[in-house]
Order: sequence, then structure tokens, then C-alpha cells
Amino acid sequence: MLSDEKYKSQNITEQDLQEFFSSGKLFVMDTEKRIKQCFDQSLSECSILDFGCGVGRLVIPFAKHSNQKVVGLDVSTDIIEKANVHKSEMNIQNLELRVFDGITLPPLPPFDFINSYIVFQHIEPSLGYLLLSQLLDKLKSGGILQVQITYGHTLPKLKYWNFFLRGKIPLYNYLYSLIKSRKLGSEPVMQMNHYSPQKLFGLFSQYSKSVQVEFTNHGGHLGAYYLLKKDV
Repeated sequence: MLSDEKYKSQNITEQDLQEFFSSGKLFVMDTEKRIKQCFDQSLSECSILDFGCGVGRLVIPFAKHSNQKVVGLDVSTDIIEKANVHKSEMNIQNLELRVFDGITLPPLPPFDFINSYIVFQHIEPSLGYLLLSQLLDKLKSGGILQVQITYGHTLPKLKYWNFFLRGKIPLYNYLYSLIKSRKLGSEPVMQMNHYSPQKLFGLFSQYSKSVQVEFTNHGGHLGAYYLLKKDV
């Protein structure tokens, strides 16, 4: 959905924008249901961090749902500026939007709930594991983490390796784009990284005795929601 041409800023209409944030509200409602079922808690009383918040599709509905402070974090100054526009237009008072360097989380208070959705797949795993550890450190004792991370794919080999090489080797992507469009310049492509479930569970086990798993499949890229409550 998020890659749909109609959601690009130059194409988006008021109706598209409403659909965009409505999809975020549905995500928050599904998360509330999941948290209630697993831990008998409500997000309405939680301070929340949304890691990789983008223009606010999830973090704004989270802020509307919670009566506590909510923080959105992203690496892009331009993206955070757009999110701040949406925040102002919707008069959200309990939301703070911040830029960080992509490596080290800024000074932040501990949170009751931390969320990250379709973000880590675009981060090199060697860095991603370090960031995930930092996020877990930011959870309060008894706090809840919900993170979606990819681990594999079902794509045909040729299609996967073409996608992989375009994301990893700029010259390959340039030549691919030139042959495909017969125009100079590289077509944009986002990395799709896969993480080791074994390494993830090893990391999670340092913070919690149990992890809930719900599998995902986005266009042939396999992943999972990992949900855990940090041990007191």
C-alpha cells in the first residue's frame, strides 16, 4: 500500500490522505487488540515510541489513541517536516517528532510501548541488531515491544537476485535502469534485508522469557511480528 503511486506527495488528494491515515488507525486498533489479548493491557495508558515513523501514518493514530506522550523517530529531516505538518493540521498535542542519525538513539525517556513496522527490512542487519538492542533498552520494565522484521522470501531466484543486486550495487542498478528505460539515471530501489530468527531470539531472550510471533508475507518477502513484554 505505502508504495502505491497515489500516496506520493505530488499525486496525493485529500481523499487519498484520509485513506492513508485510516489505514494507520486500523493498524493501531489491531495492535490494541493484540496487546489486550496477550497482556491484558491497553495502549490508551501507554507512552509510545514509533521507530521509523515516516510521515506519521501510524504515530499520529497512536497519539490520538493514547493519553500519554508519544514520540516518532525517523532519519529523514524532510520526512519529519511533513509529519509535523500533518500533526499541526490534526492538532495533535501529545506527539513529539524527532530526527536521529540512524545509528544511535537520541536521549529519550523509557517507554511503555515501542513499535516498529516495515522499517528494519530497509536497515543492514549488522546495524539493525544494534538498533533493536537500543530500543529494548528504552523499554520500561514491564514495557511491550512490537516489531515487524523480515527473515526470508518466496520470490523466484532470478527476480530476487535482480532486486538484491539493485539494492546493494549502485552500478548494477544504473545499468539495469538504463536498459529498462533507455534513460540515464538510476531508478530508486529500497533494500529488503533479511534477519536471522536465531539471532533475534537470542537478543529477545536477554529481555524477556517469552516472545509472541505472528507471521507476515509482503509481496513474497516473509517476516513476522515479534511481541514481547520486558521482564521486570
